[in-house]
Amino acid sequence: MVEPALGTLDSAAGIGAAGRKLHIAFRSPQQLRAFNTPYQLGRAPDSGDAPDDRFETPQDASLVRVPVRPGDILVLATDGLFDNVDEEALLDTIEDLIEGSGTGASPQQLADAIAARAKELSLDKSVDSPFAILAKDNDILWGGGRPDDITVLVSHILDRADARAPPTDWAAVSGPGEPPPELLEAEALLAAERLAAEAAAKAEA
Repeated sequence: MVEPALGTLDSAAGIGAAGRKLHIAFRSPQQLRAFNTPYQLGRAPDSGDAPDDRFETPQDASLVRVPVRPGDILVLATDGLFDNVDEEALLDTIEDLIEGSGTGASPQQLADAIAARAKELSLDKSVDSPFAILAKDNDILWGGGRPDDITVLVSHILDRADARAPPTDWAAVSGPGEPPPELLEAEALLAAERLAAEAAAKAEA
């Protein structure tokens, strides 16, 4: 992962700050050339096939292996998130959505909420954002958030005994364009199962 990212958020109660149900179990190291100069994959039009020292390659990425267990939440994001949302605010956002939903929040709902929080704080000139704190550490005067592109990907770690076996006959999908019908059908099936589970939970309550 070239961009900073958070790994497993352990859901064991009683660990971390008082009253929290989640805590940060792992965070990947930042990879920077200098302050505000993160590693970037890319190729400029004028570089041709020659190596381009202005960009990094996949071989420059930090490789880590992290043990996980069912219930963990994996958050991958660009610096548009991590420059504006500190870990406490990130945990607050996740916990509030999980507790408010009653039946648990989907990865898509979590990603949307986290990205919205990052956008909100990036436009707030009164907060002491993680970017502002790091800027001051580098003798640069900066106040408030830092508007930037924001991309967030959230995954849940499932118990393999309960998880559906992944399909083996799908080709890789990339945009633009419509995904294959098999993928759309699988997404519809998963959505129906999720709605049925939510309805069953409400009926039990």
